[in-house]
Amino acid sequence: MKYTSIASAFVPLLAAATAGALPVDQDKADALAKRATDTTAINLDQCSGTPQHYASGVLYGVSGTNTPPQSYLQDLKINYLSVGGAQTPTSGWGASKAAYQSRFATVVADWKRIRANNGVLIIKTSDLWGADATQPSNFPYPGDNGDWKSYDAFVQQIIADVKANGMANSYTTQIEIWNEPDLGTTFWGRSQDQYLEMYLRGVRAFRAAFGKGSAAYLPIVGPSTAGRPESTNAWIAKWLSTLQSNKDATPDIYNWHLEGNDRNDPVVSTGYLRGRLSELGLSAGIGFQNNEYGVRSQQKPGYGAWFAARFEKVKHNGMRGNWASGNLLRDNLADLLLKDGQGAYHTTGEYQEWKTYAGLEGAPCGTTTGSSVDSYAVSSSGARSASALVGNAGFTGSANVVFAKVSSLAKDAKRYQAKVERIPYNGGKEVTGLTAVSTSTVDVANDRISVPIDYADADDAYLVTITAA
Repeated sequence: MKYTSIASAFVPLLAAATAGALPVDQDKADALAKRATDTTAINLDQCSGTPQHYASGVLYGVSGTNTPPQSYLQDLKINYLSVGGAQTPTSGWGASKAAYQSRFATVVADWKRIRANNGVLIIKTSDLWGADATQPSNFPYPGDNGDWKSYDAFVQQIIADVKANGMANSYTTQIEIWNEPDLGTTFWGRSQDQYLEMYLRGVRAFRAAFGKGSAAYLPIVGPSTAGRPESTNAWIAKWLSTLQSNKDATPDIYNWHLEGNDRNDPVVSTGYLRGRLSELGLSAGIGFQNNEYGVRSQQKPGYGAWFAARFEKVKHNGMRGNWASGNLLRDNLADLLLKDGQGAYHTTGEYQEWKTYAGLEGAPCGTTTGSSVDSYAVSSSGARSASALVGNAGFTGSANVVFAKVSSLAKDAKRYQAKVERIPYNGGKEVTGLTAVSTSTVDVANDRISVPIDYADADDAYLVTITAA
């Protein structure tokens, strides 16, 4: 969902410890490499293009013109924002048009924030309706008692307001039909059949206004389910079956959430859905999306870097899940920041991991996944260097970071300087930067070098940088 109805407690702040650069004992490094139990490899002959930062989206996390300050969004190169005015005191269209107008005003403000960062806004229409996990049990839903007049008017009002506020910009505004309609009664308190009728009506109306070939193409996002595409998901199977007989209502962007009780790996569910669409003869649209990913226990540098590596592999956008509520839902960049009692912001370890991810410059490289360790890497032949952001899905032990085909980086180099830095979680408290771990000289062997990491804490991430000596 991943905004809740219970307010989050204040987290006290403590300064993170930092350490100076440490020289590495080469014998110890060799021993670590030999006992490594997991490996990720950077293929330096597979580097091209420019960084796209597929994992750098956020669910809510901002409000107004400067909460939090825009500089934080710039720092992390936030490129996607998914919003709809959830949990504002006014509710939404289901309560009154005036309540909807109040919520839409927050959407406009958020659109301006993300566009200032050259990013994309996703409009969550279910939040504009008022179905945001705080609605009462007697709350009305689209199509109740077979009456679709209110929903049809709601859709036309959104269309008019998007146009009136200058938000009808091709690709940079997207429209989500409903949030997590499969999650019990949390966001959709009616049958799947009623949802499917609403979905078809909504897609066709929005597409008539903003479809391909219109003055502004605003991609439609769906089904935005809590459950992921997999063979055992009957809800998605029924939705796909409906699309087979209503191919004019396939979404432009297939979206599902990754917030289950496992790794929440986008690679697995993406592969399944792509194959299933092909089997059913359905268009894959313009791409896929996961506009909520990661449970709270995964919101740490180690998992954050692993998610970055995974989204770079599937090459579609993901947005960080938001587990806050009330006013905190629209602040702190979904808990990438901490806010103290005086209103000052402080950065977390995962903020520093996101900042590292955003700051890596060069050509993105293909990487090979270990059993639990993965990496996102870039290379710069001009600087004769490459960097790998290394994360994990719950791993401790010794890991090898292998840079393969180093001759593609510097053909004549026989040795490289390898620098290892740690991005600490620090128990969720303040972290102001990376911690130096080691600097060593590594010989090239078989056109590759190997840099060991002693992964004592799975919550941490690492940055490994090699430079031709």
